[in-house]
Amino acid sequence: MPTVALVSRKGGCGKSTLATHIASYFARVGATVTLGDLDHQQSMRVWLKRRPSAAPAITGWVGETNGSVRPPLGTTHLVLDTPGGLHGLALAKVAMVADAILIPVSGSVFDREAASDCWAELRVHPRVVSGRCQVAAVGMRLDRRTQAEEIASDWAASVGLNWLCSLRSSQIYVRAVENGLSIFDMPASVTEIDREQWEPLLAWLFAHGFAQTEPGIVSSYAQDVPSRLPQSPAVLRVLPRVTVKSDFHAVAEPEMMNHEVPVASTGFARFVPRFLRPKSGAAR
Repeated sequence: MPTVALVSRKGGCGKSTLATHIASYFARVGATVTLGDLDHQQSMRVWLKRRPSAAPAITGWVGETNGSVRPPLGTTHLVLDTPGGLHGLALAKVAMVADAILIPVSGSVFDREAASDCWAELRVHPRVVSGRCQVAAVGMRLDRRTQAEEIASDWAASVGLNWLCSLRSSQIYVRAVENGLSIFDMPASVTEIDREQWEPLLAWLFAHGFAQTEPGIVSSYAQDVPSRLPQSPAVLRVLPRVTVKSDFHAVAEPEMMNHEVPVASTGFARFVPRFLRPKSGAAR
């Protein structure tokens, strides 16, 4: 059972964003996915409650780091979101069941120091030493217009930690999580830049056997979105640069948020983000 764990000593570094997106990617390419929440904040439960029924299914599971971290029987792909400050026996237990551990690292020196301490423990674990558990770092909310990415990747090289890629800070992630989705559930035309940034991470997962389908299928899936939409004028009558995703989601560029977007009076309306819904009393 391929198992990917998100681990960081520091809270607020992007573990939950990575966990939900990796689970969505696995589900999008046809895997049966369980999203395990070992964090007492249970962010995964909140996200799963918001996930539309028409999106690829992901099963939720709540575990404990001080007990068994093995999920229920029947799980084929497991993604684990872990609590901040994980160390000692609890960290060792995660490494015992994980095939891959990803350490999200933001741009601050505090993030790098916390990640260094975590990596120092993991690198001597027998499963990491033998290569049965792969460990890598992912940059989170790093602006390529600054030196933050270069500093972080140089740091990773200095401590011998594999650096995969950097993901930018973008409102597209905020909108996706708010609606129980990921960028892989949204049209490629809206998420093209962010999908490109994910390619090294997805290729790494594929190369190590965590995904049985090459990353390109996720990008190609969304190309024919308009041909698969319900042929309802109330759903399709949208303004330029606003894209309806399949039959359950709509995404708009920030500049369009003040414009009226007609919404169907069917069940599709409840999956349209609040900022896209017409204001009460607006002209039809």
